[in-house]
Formats: sequence, C-alpha cells, structure tokens
Amino acid sequence: MRTAVLLLAVALLLVVSGVAAAGSPRPSHLQVVAHPDDDMLFMSPDVPLAIRSGARVTTVFLTAGESDVQPPADYAASRQAGARAAFAAMAGVADDWTRSALELPGGRSAELHRLRRRPSVGLVFLGLPDDNDPRARHALSELWRNPAHRVDTVAAAGSVVPVTSHDRGSVIDSLIGLREEFAPTLVRTQDPRPDPRHQQQWGSAHDHPDHLATARFTETALIGTDLPLLHYRDYNVADAPPNLPERVVAGKRAVFARYAEHDPLVGLGEPYDAWLAAMRLRRPWGTRWLTSGSHAHVRGRDLVIGESVVDTPGFAPREGSASFVDPATVVVQDRDSGAVWLKEGDRPWRSLGVPPPREPGVDLGPPSAVPVRGRVVVAVRDSGGGVSVRDTGTWCRLGGSDVGDEVSVLASGSGEIHVMAASRNGMLHWRLTGSGCGVPVASSEHPVGAIATTSGYAAYRDSRGDLVVLAESAGWGRVRTIDAEAISDPAIAPGPVLAARNADGLLQIFRPDGTTTLGHVEAQPALSPNGDQAAALTGDGLIRTFSVP
Repeated sequence: MRTAVLLLAVALLLVVSGVAAAGSPRPSHLQVVAHPDDDMLFMSPDVPLAIRSGARVTTVFLTAGESDVQPPADYAASRQAGARAAFAAMAGVADDWTRSALELPGGRSAELHRLRRRPSVGLVFLGLPDDNDPRARHALSELWRNPAHRVDTVAAAGSVVPVTSHDRGSVIDSLIGLREEFAPTLVRTQDPRPDPRHQQQWGSAHDHPDHLATARFTETALIGTDLPLLHYRDYNVADAPPNLPERVVAGKRAVFARYAEHDPLVGLGEPYDAWLAAMRLRRPWGTRWLTSGSHAHVRGRDLVIGESVVDTPGFAPREGSASFVDPATVVVQDRDSGAVWLKEGDRPWRSLGVPPPREPGVDLGPPSAVPVRGRVVVAVRDSGGGVSVRDTGTWCRLGGSDVGDEVSVLASGSGEIHVMAASRNGMLHWRLTGSGCGVPVASSEHPVGAIATTSGYAAYRDSRGDLVVLAESAGWGRVRTIDAEAISDPAIAPGPVLAARNADGLLQIFRPDGTTTLGHVEAQPALSPNGDQAAALTGDGLIRTFSVP
C-alpha cells in the first residue's frame, strides 16, 4: 500500500507535457550537483518535469557523498542506489539500470548508469571525496582553490571503474568532456555565491562547501558557450517562505522517500521538509524582459536583445538582470558590482551606481524600472536586504531588511509611483513622494515570491500556488484569486492578463474571461506590455515567444 501511495503522488506531479517545437534541437538537460540527493531536493520539480516532457536528462554527481560514514564504499553505493530508485520513480518505470565506464579526458573514467526502460535518463558518478571525509577533508573546495592539489576518487562498492586521481584541471576537463558527451541544451547547477544573510552555521560559505565548489566548477566548464545556466538555491530555501503547491510537494516527498529507503542518514522531517516544500532560482529572470517584438536576456556573458548581442562597454551583464523600461530603454546590472546600467535608445550606456549600504558579499537584486514624465525610476533590493529607489538622481533607501531578489516599481493610473516587494513577513509597499523617497502603505498580503506589477494592478503567488490580484481601484486590495497551482511567480499586463508556469510545467495565461494553456516551459514567463505575447525559456535552450489568444 505504501508503494502504491507514493507512486500515485509521483503520478500526480509528473504529467507528460509536450515536445520540442519542430526544427529545434531535442531538449537535453544536464544537472551538475555535489551529492546524490541535491537535485531531487533543490531542483525539483524542474528535473522530474523535464524527464516527463521527453527531454534527455542526465545528472552528474561530483562527489561520492560518503561523508565520514564507515565503510565509505558501502555508503557511497547506498546513495547511488537511492539516486537510481528516485530517478526511476520520476520516470515512472522499473528501477532497473545498466552501468558502464564512461571515458573522460586524460585517461580517467566515471561511472554511467542508464535507466533500461528510459535510456535517455542517465546518472554519472565522478566519485570525488565528500567535504566531510576524514581522509580528504574539504577535497572539492581544495581542488577549486589550489590547482596543485590532488585527490583520489572514492570507489563505491560494486563500481565498474577504478580509483583515479584528480586535480583542478582534470575536474574542469571532465565536466567539459561530459558537456560534449551529452550535448545539453540547458544546464542546471547549484549556488556559487549564497547570500551571506542566511545559513550562518556554515561559516563563511553560508552553505555546504561542496555545493559552492560544484557550481563554480560548472560555471568554468561552460565558459565559451552560450548555454543557458540555471543556478538553484540550496539550504537557504529554508530561510524563505515555502513556495510549492501541495500536489508538487507530495510528488517531491514521494520521490525523496524512494531515495531515503537506501540512505539511513536522511528523512522526511526537519530539515528535509523545508527543502522539499520549495524550489528557488538564485537569480530569477523577472517578468519585464519582453517588449513588443523583442526580448532581452543575458546569455553566457553577453546581453542579447532580440537576436543581437548588444555591446556593454564598461561592464559585464549579470544573468537574470535585464529589464525593459520601454521598448527603447533597458536596464541591466554589472556582474561583479551589481551597479545598475541604463541605455536609452541610441544614447551610450549610463551607470546609475550602487545604492548604500554596501555589505560585502551580498548581491543586489535585479533592477525594476518605469518611465515617468521623461525620467526613469529604478528600484532594487539593496545589499542590506531592504529596498532602495533612484528617482531624482540619487538613491533613497525606503526600508526593509528581509526582501527577496526582485522588487517592482510601477506608475499607477493616477500618476503615483509605487514600489512593492516581498519579505518573509509579508508584502512591503511604498508610495513615492516628490522628494524622490517614499512613505509606507499598509498591506496584509503574504507573497512567497516576487510581485508583478502593471498600471493599476499587482499580482503575486501565495503559498498554495494561487495567483492573487491586487487593484489600485480597490485601494491595492484583493480583487481576484486564481487557483493556478503555479510553480513560478506571475507576469502581469493590463486587463489584467497574467502568465505563470503551472505544476505540470506548462505556460498558462489567465484572462478575466478564461484560461489558456500553452507549451512546456522551463522558467518564469514574461508578458509584453500590452499582454499580446508571452515568452519563456524552453527545454531546447531557446527563448520562445507565444501569441496570447
């Protein structure tokens, strides 16, 4: 009975949801994670939805995950068995795998497991030592920091590959080789720079050191490509509100329960329950990167508007930070400093600087901007965790201390400028004054992610996955709640028209007169200013634009 209940929950989560568009490359998704449970904890439901969509899906586990458990070979083998059981559950087929040696550059090899009834699903075990292995403390971090450092792999019991030695260069070469072997159209990895406001128990890393090193190795292996790379938050998702609908959480728990049958050190209670209830990207793309006939995003190390790479002299654009102010004006952030840069038409790029305070290691959130009577008003989450706005030429700090990444600014129908943001304790809302700063507006709303805005309206996702619509005409109170089972934050356009990614990975459009379901997408969608188009990253690694009926 227990197995039947678990598989039913998995089936409820994982619905086959579309195929690649004609003429596009077959979707091939590559996850690179540190340990044999990281993808199912922090990248779900994205990974199981990719499997059920028909994409080729491969996860590379850099470490054996053996920790300090004795004997390490047996525990490493148990974690491999858990990963196999979980992925078989995701695919909805028997837990029956082939295993073989996969050649890597330099005469090295990794262990490749393929699901017999779904050979497009693969697991690669590189076998590097876990951070907590007493025989090779902090191995992955040391490999990242010190090019001369070398470690031997950990052979799981029953392994078909020999123990081998790795240094920093060989790990990068191995990941490049795996990238070439599996030809991904989209890559997922962990958080290379966790927010230091969270997870103080991990010291200066603010997360498991293996997670950071894995993400940094992955980023390095992708240099020179334009593959979309999605970074997922890890342990610190527990420091934000749970953001997945009940059906999705049930599916994640069912999959993780299959893993936990093989790993005696994990469970479904604290702290795992908090990780199972959430999935968050390190830098979501926001909702304002689409305008009529064009879109803006950062691809690799380039800013792309439409199909053209745009020169950004003086700064390197940061992923997820591009946003249209109007069809001829765009804002984007510098990758390193977080400074906001503005381009208006044919004018040169202009730096708007960085608002105080300047806390070391804390990234600014992506900019949101609107045109107001010939000027551009910009708002960001500052490095103090609050909200800062630039209106009259200087930055003003509105307040807040626990704000999520994206802040929204809008010009209302009455001409007022409003700034809205989500914090762990609820919605923050300010109305700007003539001085360029603002006064708080009371709110009892509790978003679990970014608040999307358009003239006269705002919308957010609540803890059930419902979409809540607020209206200026109702004093910024609720006027509609949509049962959407959304796993992305919404985009909004006048009407209001809303777009979100639902629990089955499908793009849905919500109008006052009905709902339309479009194709399978991989991330939060955007809407054009008048709501006639939606766009999102799809499994083939492309940005696709959909006509909104």
